[in-house]
Amino acid sequence: MKNTKDKKQKSSRNMTDTLKKIISAGSPSDMSKELLHTALNQVNKTKDDISAKVTNEMIALIRKIDFIKEFSKFAEDHKFKISAEVEILKKNK
Repeated sequence: MKNTKDKKQKSSRNMTDTLKKIISAGSPSDMSKELLHTALNQVNKTKDDISAKVTNEMIALIRKIDFIKEFSKFAEDHKFKISAEVEILKKNK
């Protein structure tokens, strides 16, 4: 929980620093570049955060599945047919 709070504070500080740079910047193109850079960084960070959360949720769901129990249920209602063909050949010397 503290780690999330620290990340939010760091992100807030970065935004504050960026806004200070934008205000003190001389030309509109410098401001545009800085705004675009900041926006893209925030989008990437948000994408990474969402990806991590979805991944963790999927892992948690998969860990809850009892595959042996599920396969046993499946096997109760299904018949298995296995066939094999074996051919033994002499090696050529």
